[in-house]
Amino acid sequence: MNSKKYIVTIVFALCMQASFAQYGTKDWIIRKTQMYSPGSATLLNLYDRIPSRLTVDLGNSTMSTYKNGDTYEFLELDSYGSALHSMSTNIHEIAHGYGGVMYFQETNKGINASRLNFRNINQGFYLGPQDYFWIEIEKPYIFPSKKLTGTIPGDMRTFRFNTYINGNSSTQQHGVIGLLDEMNSYFLGSKYDYDMFPVYKELHPSDYLNKWVMETSSSMTAYFEFDFFVKEYLLYAKNYQPQTYTYLKNNFAFKSTYQKIHNKFKEVVDLYEAKVNREKLHASFNYESPFHDEDYNRLQSRLNSGVYRTIEYDFLNSY
Repeated sequence: MNSKKYIVTIVFALCMQASFAQYGTKDWIIRKTQMYSPGSATLLNLYDRIPSRLTVDLGNSTMSTYKNGDTYEFLELDSYGSALHSMSTNIHEIAHGYGGVMYFQETNKGINASRLNFRNINQGFYLGPQDYFWIEIEKPYIFPSKKLTGTIPGDMRTFRFNTYINGNSSTQQHGVIGLLDEMNSYFLGSKYDYDMFPVYKELHPSDYLNKWVMETSSSMTAYFEFDFFVKEYLLYAKNYQPQTYTYLKNNFAFKSTYQKIHNKFKEVVDLYEAKVNREKLHASFNYESPFHDEDYNRLQSRLNSGVYRTIEYDFLNSY
């Protein structure tokens, strides 16, 4: 046999083998997600069904947008372990993608498109199979999160500070709405991580708790960071841009969305912490805390200091 042809045949066979292996891994993680985290599976299915291009007829003009990427674009398929871990990031990113185009989809279901103002902030939120919606916020009231760099103390510049407060993410253009969008995406990734505990136990029977906490602690700690970021944004508005504070305080859609995300994220964080405390009684556990120690401790201290008491009364009280 010609040596070059033989080498090409071997390379082709190896590529086909790798392709089949990745397909099997993808099928495995999709089935596990459907089994243990059906809310995550619903989000993926909703996004998957969206056409690549969405259009809204406004009468005298047309507005269009495009779906951003494949439903499983952020999956790493080298192994079951990498697929299990990376699905959390995938769900986080798909939550952004679905929330960004949801109002186009909802408009096409029968909402009067002529009332939409595309100069405002139109942001969708998926929280669960029966709880997804979008809100419209008047953009002139929203200021970029970068304004907080002058008021957040230097010792409170946490792991995600540079990305979401001082960086170039949607939290600049969309301010506190961008912060809520990020908080919700971290909630969904964390909820997936919590749901998939049995799979970590299946893959790592002798060290499941350490593996689970290692892969989950960062997204769970994000609850405390975004609780802090949103409250700092509202505190800044109260002190320096009272028209924004009054507008958001009196906006039912904003307050309802904030409460839902805050409460659902807190609930899953509490469940996670309780499960770790139960499991570590009889499983190996090499961490002092199920959260990132440094950020968690200083964030807890700040959040419990009483500085946000008015914010909590005005925005987190139930209706």
